[in-house]
Amino acid sequence: MVKVSLRGVAKYFGDVRAVDDVSFDVKEGELFFLLGPSGCGKTTTLRIVAGFYKPDRGEVYFDDQLVNDVPPYKRNVGMVFQNYALWPHMTAYDNVVYGLKVRKVPASERVRKAKEVLRIVKMTEYADRYPNQLSGGQQQRIALARAIVIEPDVLLLDEPLSNLDAKLRLETRSEIKRIQRELNITSIYVTHDQEEALSMADRIAIMNEGRIEQIGTPREIYSRPANSFVAGFIGETNFLEGEIQDIDKERVLLAVKVSSGELIYARMPHDNFFVGQKILCSIRPERIKLTDEPSIQGEAQLYKTVIHNLTYYGVIEHYVLGGFGGIDLKVTNFNPTTHRRKEGATVYIYFSPADVDVFPL
Repeated sequence: MVKVSLRGVAKYFGDVRAVDDVSFDVKEGELFFLLGPSGCGKTTTLRIVAGFYKPDRGEVYFDDQLVNDVPPYKRNVGMVFQNYALWPHMTAYDNVVYGLKVRKVPASERVRKAKEVLRIVKMTEYADRYPNQLSGGQQQRIALARAIVIEPDVLLLDEPLSNLDAKLRLETRSEIKRIQRELNITSIYVTHDQEEALSMADRIAIMNEGRIEQIGTPREIYSRPANSFVAGFIGETNFLEGEIQDIDKERVLLAVKVSSGELIYARMPHDNFFVGQKILCSIRPERIKLTDEPSIQGEAQLYKTVIHNLTYYGVIEHYVLGGFGGIDLKVTNFNPTTHRRKEGATVYIYFSPADVDVFPL
């Protein structure tokens, strides 16, 4: 197993700064995700790790070895591309074994290794088929088998599920995670799919405009976003602009007056806030609770709202509420009862100060 480290890496294409001062460590055997919108620099970063691009600034290390000047074929990385890139004139088996032939692995060893990885990806019975005789999911598994049969130190995956339909993506996610765990390969996975990253990753680096905004576990990224970009990019949230009216340092609370006049309370994440400061509050839809009566909910503050829209999905209900915070407030209600609220009805909402993330404007 190998640790991958980037230190202050930058890459330019003309005047475009595709990757800007990127630094991170991928632990041995870790499934590490680069997640961000299109054009944020995640694929360029992956290609720098692979050796397809040389950084204009910074260093790339495999363990303690600087690999900036090491060509791709000497880095011992396996790569799974978005379009699979299988040889159409070769069978699945021949596609898998090709990399071993190039490395001049003895014939008997090639057969053993190819059969083993076909077993791991559950494609043994399809070994004699050509790519055009395989489904998209099966082609993806062969591409993965071809990447791991060479026993790479690092596995790189560039949006490998983007060409699959929704149901197949779900099935293949768990398969990739199972295979990565079974082989314990240090892996870097690029995607723009938040759900994919949250459900699979050991840790995630959120990228935006060539920079890393936050690195953490899926739970850390979702529950404690480092800034408003991360809060808005990962999952859904409600953004409320406001001004700090009071700071209770003993209870670590901020009293914030939002644009529509209501006073809400938020957890103070650090001491760098001051009365009168303009801030942005973020509240996840599932953290907002609904009640039909203005009864006291512990220490939580109640706010009167009106149902503008309600969509029932069985296990959840999605609400759009008006009359609070100056925005259309999104609320998710899990495990809804048989009692059906109606659009236009008055409801009350409450939430904990710990469920409000705050960011300077």
